[in-house]
Amino acid sequence: MSTKFTYVGGMCMLIQRSDGYKILVDPYLRKNKDTNKTPEDFYDVDLILVTHHAGDHYGDVVEIMEHSNAKLVAPSDVAYFVKKECQVPLTSPKDDPENGRVYASAYGDTRCFGVTKTHCAQAIHLSRGKVNDVPVYGLPASFVIEVEPGVTYFHPGDTALHEGLNLLHELYHPNIMAIGVSNIKPHASREMSAREAAIACSWIGADYIIPTHYMPDTDDLDEFLQNIKYIYPRAQVFPGIGKSYLFHPGTVEELEGAENI
Repeated sequence: MSTKFTYVGGMCMLIQRSDGYKILVDPYLRKNKDTNKTPEDFYDVDLILVTHHAGDHYGDVVEIMEHSNAKLVAPSDVAYFVKKECQVPLTSPKDDPENGRVYASAYGDTRCFGVTKTHCAQAIHLSRGKVNDVPVYGLPASFVIEVEPGVTYFHPGDTALHEGLNLLHELYHPNIMAIGVSNIKPHASREMSAREAAIACSWIGADYIIPTHYMPDTDDLDEFLQNIKYIYPRAQVFPGIGKSYLFHPGTVEELEGAENI
């Protein structure tokens, strides 16, 4: 059994189970200058997760939902905006058990998709949209994804360092995770410093870490790598936008030709 992870830039992650089932998280594509991938490349995904309503996370979820049969798990404000903006009718399984595709999630919520379980968890950040030009704020999320037996992935979204990360370790023991290490645009706010990001990794306790949410033409990634070397030295870190990794419980291998997602 092996699970494929591809980091697409921003905090966009594609996960492919060993049976071919595809999970796309935070689908930031068209405005993502660090990838040549477009939403069309992901019309075949089976499940989408969005952590909050921000351009670099909400991204192209509407287009992909319009052109696919994917199901969506997201906080309730994101679910509202996707249903409102989508040009095809979207319903929730609560209202339409046969055809519902949009699962509005909240902290503590667990959803099952075959062997995959998604757990919605707290993120210390904000989620902001507009209704009739009036700002509307929702609760941002992070997700623990039990992808398949032996593979549990933590996707933090945007979050500040908080003690709840210790609890996620106790509950789920993720063995692979992403972590935001900086910002993706000049002068934008950052959720954690490089040192705080390394501490977050040590609290989650994952063996394998994929750094995300940084500008490749800065020193931010190197700063994170220096910090994690001293704060959490047992972790194995896999940096690089556009790279794919094959995760076998206990080992990870980098795949050649990673741009061929």
